[in-house]
Amino acid sequence: MTTVERIIPAHITDDGSVHYTSVMSPSDDSIAVCLMVPDRVIPVVFVPGVMGTNLMDPISQAPVWLVNGTWSVLKDWGSRGPEKRKQALDPKMTDVYSGGAIPQGTAQSDTELRRRGWGEVGYMSYGTFLPWLENALNDPVRAREGFRSELMKQLVAQSHGVDLLSHDEVAMSYKYQFPVHAVGYNWLQSNAVSANRLDSKIHEFMQHYRSKGFMCNYVIIVTHSMGGLVARYYSEVANKRNNVLGIVHGVMPTTGSATAYKRVKAGTEMPAGLALGSDSAQMTAVFAQSPGPLQLLPSPEYGMAWLKIKDGGQLALLPKMDPYSEIYVKRGAWWSLCDDKLINPLDKRKLTIEQDWVAYEKLINNEVLFFHDALAGPDRNGQYHGNTYAFYGDDAAHSTWGDVVWKRRIAPFYESRGGMLRLDDPLGGSVISGDGKGYVGLQSASDGRPDLAIFDLQPAGDNGDGTVPIRSGQAPGRRIKACVPFPGVDHEGAYKERAQQLFALWAITKIAYTVRYTDMAYKT
Repeated sequence: MTTVERIIPAHITDDGSVHYTSVMSPSDDSIAVCLMVPDRVIPVVFVPGVMGTNLMDPISQAPVWLVNGTWSVLKDWGSRGPEKRKQALDPKMTDVYSGGAIPQGTAQSDTELRRRGWGEVGYMSYGTFLPWLENALNDPVRAREGFRSELMKQLVAQSHGVDLLSHDEVAMSYKYQFPVHAVGYNWLQSNAVSANRLDSKIHEFMQHYRSKGFMCNYVIIVTHSMGGLVARYYSEVANKRNNVLGIVHGVMPTTGSATAYKRVKAGTEMPAGLALGSDSAQMTAVFAQSPGPLQLLPSPEYGMAWLKIKDGGQLALLPKMDPYSEIYVKRGAWWSLCDDKLINPLDKRKLTIEQDWVAYEKLINNEVLFFHDALAGPDRNGQYHGNTYAFYGDDAAHSTWGDVVWKRRIAPFYESRGGMLRLDDPLGGSVISGDGKGYVGLQSASDGRPDLAIFDLQPAGDNGDGTVPIRSGQAPGRRIKACVPFPGVDHEGAYKERAQQLFALWAITKIAYTVRYTDMAYKT
């Protein structure tokens, strides 16, 4: 006769004691089973991407950027012009807002999940992943048929560094609690500042569990997009790696992305552009005052010559040696990153244009360049935690700006006449028209005579995830445990698909197995 087991769920009270509550035994042959709760906790800390944290006005405490859903974002931002965007999204006048929607579907109360930081991050992007990960990591009832067990039989990807989970790795993982937390950050500020907040929250989480009698000396970090830069700075530059068992990165712009340049010059692609900024004026007003987004620009490690100016058979390539001086703080060129007239839309008469430019230049030279150098490390090969796993998107269907190409438009009159005279200097000329969405009209010169030229920013042409091109996503290479490409990855929704969710779970389990070398190992 088969014995039927009734699992009695454990309840951990505020003082850390474990209680089991059951009604009178039913009139059958089932047996109540109370599963022991491990006394060792390894918090899993999720760090979101740029724009993935809810922000508020610190004075009124009212949310100014609330990512509860697509409609709420479009409703709040779809009609805002450059002036309102600059005022509302000021890194000095915003802070993390913890009152966002709490995802449902776990055994935890809303109060507990809010303590863990789930209300800080965007429900729109992470509302399915966080509950899935919480349930997948804390499923003692399903140990024999849960997702971790499946990954003992099914490879998460066909790639270097990927293997099946072993029985020992899975068994070890069930001897620890893995409560899932989230740490938002003010993505307008420097990622170095955000790393300080991550440090504070990790300390807070570990102290919480210690105060309840649990052993808790390490965390595992899971990141999305720019959150990977925050975590790397925290772990390696701020030298906090000893608090971290390992890190899982998803679609990290490791060396930056030319997409950041494209969006400043021509707005964000639709429909996301309605919220993020659909043209150069809307994007520049926020970008030019925000070190965090500026730190997404290509670093020297991204490579040179990613900005291309094509005038028929004539091709100019930038940068040659230094993206900061050649593109980011190059003033007055039609192709340079920042149009000084768009920095401050509140200054209609441009009375403060000089001081606005100086402030922007300082951001690039002091905060962007410094941050890129810090992550690159002394050998310029990049600094990574020693127990790092990463995935990135590699799909032509999610075309991405690895290079940005400005191409001169050939007037129909010249198409049957062998083309136009090439410009004396394709990098020269003064802007006489433009739409801020990828069209620029210039007063230039050909063969020493005045000439008009129109340049159009070309569509994306590299594989990627729509935001991060493969050259940046795959940059960690074999310097980490595994760096895995996936097809079909959309940047914003990178953790919404099962393949990437399973990769995160697989990597967390691999990382957790290394706890056996620490003071949190069980003594046998």
